[in-house]
Amino acid sequence: MALPFLCARHKQHVLCQPEQALIDIETAQLSGETLFKQYQFAQALPHLGSALEGVTLLTQMHNYADKTQLVQITSLTERLYATLYFLGEKHASHNALAQSINLLYDLYYCDDKLSDFVFSCIAQLKKLALQHPQYLTEH
Repeated sequence: MALPFLCARHKQHVLCQPEQALIDIETAQLSGETLFKQYQFAQALPHLGSALEGVTLLTQMHNYADKTQLVQITSLTERLYATLYFLGEKHASHNALAQSINLLYDLYYCDDKLSDFVFSCIAQLKKLALQHPQYLTEH
């Protein structure tokens, strides 16, 4: 993650209660999406960031993601990227994008059945990265 959104207690919750974490992630995503659509980017940021960090932890814990989680990772990354970008945090936005792409590559090599779908998610995030390439080379 470009920024840490989950404290140690909430990370532990995700890892110890994954079923409840999925519900919490969906709730955070919906709240973040609503705030984003209302142009309340600063308020949307913690919701979107914690949702993405939560789903990332779950996939890393199992080294597996189903199509729902892959869509969630992709859509949350796109929304987090845009939120950070609108808040003027261009480096953080690209860091979040790069980390999600790296996670998807890890998943690409773990499951042959979903490799085409994972690759399409990666392509979608790379396309987003190309919209503002100057910030990718400023690091």
